Amino acid sequence: MSDDQFEDDLLEERIKTKTWDPVLLRRMLLYARRYWPMVLTGTLLVMVSSFLAVMPPLLVGALVDIVFNTGQSWPGDIVAGAVSLFTPWSALEIRRLEAADKLAIFGVLFLSLRVGTFFIDWGNGYLLNNLGQKILYDIRMELFSHMHSLSLNFFHRNPVGRLVNRTTNDVGSLEKMFSVALVTVLKDLFMLTGIVIMLFILDVTLAAIVLSVIPFMVLAALIFRKYSRVAYRKWYAAQSRLNAFMAESMSGVRVVQLFHKEKRNDEAYDRIGSDFRHHFLVQRKAWAYFRPAATTLSACGIGLVLWFCGSAVFRGQGLSTAAELTAVGAISVGVLVSYLQYAELFFNPIRDLTEKIDVIVGAMTSGERIFTILDEKREIVDREAAQTPGRFSGSLTFDDVHFSYKPQEPVLRGVSFEVKPGQSVAIVGHTGAGKTTIINLVCRFYDVNGGRVLVDGRDVRDYTLQGLRRNIAVVHQDVFLFAGTIFDNIRLGEESITLEQVKAACEYVGAHRFIEKLPGGYDAKVEEGGKTFSAGERQLLSFARALVFNPSILILDEATSSIDTHTEEMIQAAMVKLTRGRTSVIIAHRLSTIQRADKILVMHKGKLAEQGNHQQLLALRGIYHRLYQLQYSALADTPKDQPAGNGEVPRPEGTSAGAMRSFAAV
Repeated sequence: MSDDQFEDDLLEERIKTKTWDPVLLRRMLLYARRYWPMVLTGTLLVMVSSFLAVMPPLLVGALVDIVFNTGQSWPGDIVAGAVSLFTPWSALEIRRLEAADKLAIFGVLFLSLRVGTFFIDWGNGYLLNNLGQKILYDIRMELFSHMHSLSLNFFHRNPVGRLVNRTTNDVGSLEKMFSVALVTVLKDLFMLTGIVIMLFILDVTLAAIVLSVIPFMVLAALIFRKYSRVAYRKWYAAQSRLNAFMAESMSGVRVVQLFHKEKRNDEAYDRIGSDFRHHFLVQRKAWAYFRPAATTLSACGIGLVLWFCGSAVFRGQGLSTAAELTAVGAISVGVLVSYLQYAELFFNPIRDLTEKIDVIVGAMTSGERIFTILDEKREIVDREAAQTPGRFSGSLTFDDVHFSYKPQEPVLRGVSFEVKPGQSVAIVGHTGAGKTTIINLVCRFYDVNGGRVLVDGRDVRDYTLQGLRRNIAVVHQDVFLFAGTIFDNIRLGEESITLEQVKAACEYVGAHRFIEKLPGGYDAKVEEGGKTFSAGERQLLSFARALVFNPSILILDEATSSIDTHTEEMIQAAMVKLTRGRTSVIIAHRLSTIQRADKILVMHKGKLAEQGNHQQLLALRGIYHRLYQLQYSALADTPKDQPAGNGEVPRPEGTSAGAMRSFAAV
């Protein structure tokens, strides 16, 4: 894949945020507001856990001095003061205890602190992970719901694979931040605070030595963050392209195999996969440089502590009181042990925090991609004064309608026509003439650029979207069936529609006969897309789906595929029943359908070229007359017993492939 193509994809991703965007991070964290009791409880538990975690090194150092009987006291008797917090004895009473008693008390306290820390961390981990999952559920549902509310234009601009990537991989990246990184960051910050306090209490000079390493680690983290953010963006963009190409290839696998394009697709997938691998390795390379750098810097800090502490221990030999040790800049062996443990503890959360930068940077990259969709404005919305209509009588009017999908590329130009309630209208014309656009405007998938679309004498924009579309049923030529049962596919989750109503609709359109033969009948399983059903069966199911909602206006995009005579007769009979008594708009391809229509609209280059019934349009001897002549010639050239198309299915009268191609050719 070329660099130009890659940059184009980055432009499509529309990632514009800064390397580190506090506003973006704050926006992600705001999802935790509704769960503030869990946040507060988790924060308090982290504070308690961090406090307990900084005590053991102090006890270990004191135990060393007791075991080796150094006789040296600690600065400010800090050990006795700390132990008194967890025991019924005062600091003075603890100092007066015998060495053996101190050893026992300190040992039991050390074990108790470890056990207590374990249970608190376990409970807090469960709590915060639960919190993270709740937040992710909210984000995932908001994203899914918002995408459903967006206009068709958004889905035309964004491949399905890319959108799936948002709700899976990108949300998964946020999961790592909320469920892992935030838990670690919270604890590490509190741990660092407690450790720094202990370092300064034990020895100010040594504390300064430990902290001197921090600026270098911060500098390394800033450099890593800058390069890793760019690398993450390119990696995620490549991942989106990979998923989009995979989804497209699997959806069109029949075409790929039919035209022997497997090798070409393999090569294309290899290029995209190589691009994905390259950007992943670039991102990992940045991390590979940073982690050893952080480890080396922490080792340098511990080495400096060991050097200075060792010298201080030697200076303190023969001295016992804290005042004497301080006077010569010396420390006890126990303080040395505690300090080394605190230094190690200090750099552990530092390393954890730097490692979690990788997770947070990845999450922020995913977050900006998710919020790009959430910030996508709905193009088609209800007006403030929009009303919810009852059942329409069914009149439909286009009043000087102009429309274009792209600027300067008009699709409809001054289209005007009227359909009376109960009339059936057939729309014919070549590919790109504007037939489907008329349907999109009636359903208000798009808004007109000029003119008006009226239903029952009112602009469709004066109705609520839900109220308008509830009165309209659309039957597409490419029928989509969802994974589930036949019953669920027909009622589309509408709980008020009963099985009896579904059966009645299926019997009316002729679908009941093949449904009752299936294992399970109306509970028979349907694969995604309805691949186990024939084209005719899917068409009948779509008729039943439209009928069960009892629409005021029926819109039907007639299938262009060649089917057998029996199925054709069933579909034609079902169409007659389906359109009876309601306004019907049909994008027509079959001559029999066109001739039955009350009115025929002939579209040509975005304009309504002709309108009238079959006989009237033939008398005009215009575009429709030429279309009819082409169909008639195609039918006359095809013997009724000759196979049509690929030689497998007899071509019934009025449905020849040549005839249908003729309509698209004029």
